[in-house]
Amino acid sequence: MCRFIQFFFPLETFLMCHTNDYAHLCSKTHIMKIASKYRAFILLALSLSLIVACKHDPEIVVAPDPDPTLCDTITVTYELTVKPILEANCFSCHNAGNPSGGIDLTDFSKLTSLAADGKLMGSIKHLNGYSPMPQGSNRLSDCDIAKIDKWIRINDFKPDDPDPEPVGCHPDTVYFQNEILPLLISSCGVIGCHDPGTAQDGIVLTDYASVISTADVRPGNPEGSDLYEVLIEDDPDKRMPPLPNAPLSQDKIAKIRKWIEQGALNNSCEEINCDTTQVSFATHIMPVVQLHCLGCHSGNNPGAGIMLTNYNEIASAAGNGSLFAAITWRNGFSPMPKNGNQLSSCNITQFKKWIENGTPDN
Repeated sequence: MCRFIQFFFPLETFLMCHTNDYAHLCSKTHIMKIASKYRAFILLALSLSLIVACKHDPEIVVAPDPDPTLCDTITVTYELTVKPILEANCFSCHNAGNPSGGIDLTDFSKLTSLAADGKLMGSIKHLNGYSPMPQGSNRLSDCDIAKIDKWIRINDFKPDDPDPEPVGCHPDTVYFQNEILPLLISSCGVIGCHDPGTAQDGIVLTDYASVISTADVRPGNPEGSDLYEVLIEDDPDKRMPPLPNAPLSQDKIAKIRKWIEQGALNNSCEEINCDTTQVSFATHIMPVVQLHCLGCHSGNNPGAGIMLTNYNEIASAAGNGSLFAAITWRNGFSPMPKNGNQLSSCNITQFKKWIENGTPDN
């Protein structure tokens, strides 16, 4: 306080402290008398100094703590969501070099098998009857468990519902079972290439688990997926399908790219409204043949010597009964599509109606 008074009243305190007549008055007691005399002014000065100080002090903004209850289970993929969780908690014990309990979780086909039979969720949830994982450690967080559970559900790894609700096809979604798998089987998963018996270069393209693991499909990342990269390869010696086969059309390549971008799901759908009244060759028959059959039944060496590249060839196979017998998997005929799922009941009904109508070129 004394220093404050001396600062604001330098002349008066100087005279008091440096004049012989008043030197004895230069004491804290007399300085405090000055403070009493000018109390109102001193209080005002102090208030102004505080206001100025507050005005120039930078405002401190404290960021809110992240909400620990938020858990993103909307955009769940294997590569970006599930794999990092397994790498942090499971791969050190369950890998190819050290498969604890004989379980290698780095093998995608084995992982999906454990997901399908419920063992994966039973272990990470620490349910009775299952070995709790991670072993000797705390259970995974509820968020991590929810993400893995969502991944299993959206990929149909769980056993089929005996009476499932049909899922209609959305025009902006690419469905693996309906579009991608038939395309791969017809163009690549044929005998001598990437069927289970041949498995050229260790790659099998006739089922979902094999496609994901052996063709190095990385959900959400087409450029990082071997399956897509070999389709757009500039070097004809590295491109797939290999010469002398023709490359896939740009729309088929785009479909595979879009499927990977959408998460490379093992999804399927059904045509809820199946048109079996106005069946035409151009709208209903030829697109199915192109997707499911053309890869084998075209080119210089068509399967069983049967060509199905145009109307006349398809109508001929339909006329002698072999086409319908093959797609309905009748005894005595080779079931078609080869190595693939049977055509949908809607597709089969449309072929039946088209044949009954006299196989018109409409």
